[in-house]
Amino acid sequence: MIRTDHIRSTARRIACGALLIPMLMSCGPGSGARGSQVVATVNGHEITVTQLNRALESAGMREVTATTRKRAIETLATEELLVQAALQNEIDRDAGFVQALEQARRKLLSQFFAERMIYPKTVISATEIADYYNKQPLLFAERRRFRLTTFQATSADLTPAVTAELEAVNSVEKVRRVLDAHGIKYTTELASISPEQLPVDELEAYSKAAVGDLFVNPRGDGSVLLMSVAAIEEDVPMTLERARPLIEEYLHNTRNQTAAAEYVARVRATAKIVYTQPPEGDSPPDVAITQTTARATEQQAAPLAAVSLAP
Repeated sequence: MIRTDHIRSTARRIACGALLIPMLMSCGPGSGARGSQVVATVNGHEITVTQLNRALESAGMREVTATTRKRAIETLATEELLVQAALQNEIDRDAGFVQALEQARRKLLSQFFAERMIYPKTVISATEIADYYNKQPLLFAERRRFRLTTFQATSADLTPAVTAELEAVNSVEKVRRVLDAHGIKYTTELASISPEQLPVDELEAYSKAAVGDLFVNPRGDGSVLLMSVAAIEEDVPMTLERARPLIEEYLHNTRNQTAAAEYVARVRATAKIVYTQPPEGDSPPDVAITQTTARATEQQAAPLAAVSLAP
């Protein structure tokens, strides 16, 4: 049995350096508010509680302990030393730095605008979380791992005749036999896939998969990846209680991405955009907001993709 699913790309995160630039610059002389509590001084330059809190927030700290707080202060102290050295060597006047700073400024402006003016402010409800949990048993209550044998070949070699033969295969060996019979060159690898490594649009197909099923994934580089299911193994179920924060974050990010896409579509419809050097492809990519926020990432992947599942 053959199933065809397209691998979809994911949005990229902002570079950590870009996120930290405004914070690092605020470490300079005279930047600290007089009323701020000072947590450390470096060569007479103050590091405040406000800077510490921003550093912890940027690091995504959900629980601040004495240890994590101390590490954050040490990190800020190290950064302050580097900033002082950079200023002494006039790095702030370097053309490359100025360009990078402007690029970071533009991304941060887009990010802050999206967070404050576009993204919904309502809380994800318990009902929404439970509904998603029940609709995705493969991710949670009925978790399974898939052992795959993959065959990577050139898309042009998979003619209609070859594809028709592949539709009838029901084992790894039969896939190999079809490719060999047509003289198709390929590379093969073994893989073990957990549900969170799958794109959202493949979850349903994999939840119904049986040993011998073949997934065909065209790739952007002119190749195709044939993924034959060699074995399916039961995995440890995840309770609703444990899954709740992961689902909440995923639904939150998905909602934000949808709101951003709708906003970008509206403003592009009324904007006057002239390309002096037209972009390659049929239409320009709609990047804008969706590529400038760190939280609204991995949207094409399963909601657990970027979160550790260790018990």
